[in-house]
Amino acid sequence: METQQAGPVSPLLATSATPSLSSDPSLGPTSPRRVKRAHTKSRQGCFNCKSRRVKCQETKPACKNCVRKELDCVYPSKGDRKWRLVTANQTQNQRQTDTSSPSISPRVSTTPFTGDDLRFWHHFLVNAQPGLPIGDEGTWSSEIPALAHECPHLLHALLSLGASYCSLTQGRKYIPLAIAHRGKALRSLGAILGKGDNCTTIEMDSALAASLALTFQARYMSDGVIDFAVMVRGSSMIVNRYSQNGRKSVIFHQVKSQDGIMQTTALPWEPKCLVEASAVAACIAGLDRLQPLLRRTSHYKFYNVLRSSYLSLLGSYRQAFIQLTTIYVSWAHMESSEFSDFISSDDHISRALFMHYITIDSFMRPVYAKLSTPQILKSRGGDFIIYRWAEAIYNDLPRPLQMLVYDQFQYLALDLLPSLASHKTLFPEWNDELSEFVALVRKRVPSHVLEHHNFVLK
Repeated sequence: METQQAGPVSPLLATSATPSLSSDPSLGPTSPRRVKRAHTKSRQGCFNCKSRRVKCQETKPACKNCVRKELDCVYPSKGDRKWRLVTANQTQNQRQTDTSSPSISPRVSTTPFTGDDLRFWHHFLVNAQPGLPIGDEGTWSSEIPALAHECPHLLHALLSLGASYCSLTQGRKYIPLAIAHRGKALRSLGAILGKGDNCTTIEMDSALAASLALTFQARYMSDGVIDFAVMVRGSSMIVNRYSQNGRKSVIFHQVKSQDGIMQTTALPWEPKCLVEASAVAACIAGLDRLQPLLRRTSHYKFYNVLRSSYLSLLGSYRQAFIQLTTIYVSWAHMESSEFSDFISSDDHISRALFMHYITIDSFMRPVYAKLSTPQILKSRGGDFIIYRWAEAIYNDLPRPLQMLVYDQFQYLALDLLPSLASHKTLFPEWNDELSEFVALVRKRVPSHVLEHHNFVLK
């Protein structure tokens, strides 16, 4: 899990310029003149090398720098002057920024992104937009991308989200870039939140957007469940600042209270059993087996809301969703020291409880589908990858606790298996991850259980 660090972070791909001695008017005629060196920089280099301001070997189809860093090597088209004009304008703007007084909000350099960054940005806009706050989903394709231009924490959070999506659908080579963007987002976000009540409303809006983006990005991380809990708590605490300071968000019009991120009237109250009663009863029995091991107040809080959430699955869509919200609110209401102990890697009891949260979250997929806008519903591929959280937790638990949560794999797998057919038809880009999921199911779920439920793994 990345650690937040306060302090300024250099803007993404920022450029710097140093004026030559010959252009300084303060130097007299007796000042030594610099001998002009022969030009050594590449004039027709690729975009990656130009953005990093390094010499490009200009070899085709890819330069050595891009090959070494495993980057897509893209060259400007022949006769295209746009790159040089943009670069020149940015250099001039950067000189002016360097000599001016610092502003309240750090400004992001508009230096062209790398080819990978542009790919991440595209996937954020098309495939990985967050679905929260409910009722404000459209702002992720309008106000927030424009706001990211001025906010490093938000820009890196969105790139990290897109990069994590790419790492799962297009190759694991993007994982280091996703982590790098996430780290930059957290450091810059820490500097903004460190201002406390001195934050402007726009800064609070950008901080909330960044936190929500990092929350959704954590769902793509194989060991991201704790990062997810941290960012959920952080998002709730940011929302709480609006009401404490009597402010109103400029871009999130539906956020009015601490739990307002997930408030909705779009779900029916009519009775609707989301999960078979027998499966819910079995999961509650597994949860109750952990009850004698609870030691901390945070354990009991989590245990109680988990049990209520299981029962709500027998009620209605809205009842289940409201109860799920109480899980997130319980994390936000914990004291800082209490929450730190709760998410500590040494707290195996809380990790075992998180296994049940993962199961509940999977059971809630029909609710998420009902809440999704048409655009988000169209790109809901990958919902099955939550199994990776369960696997990461299970592998880190002591053997006695593994035995107490082993049955959760059965219920989680049986709930996720129908995704196989839909993903193969609608989302073929997830086929590699599907094969890993199938391998885990064969490993964790007895064959007679799969046969009983008429599931064939191919």
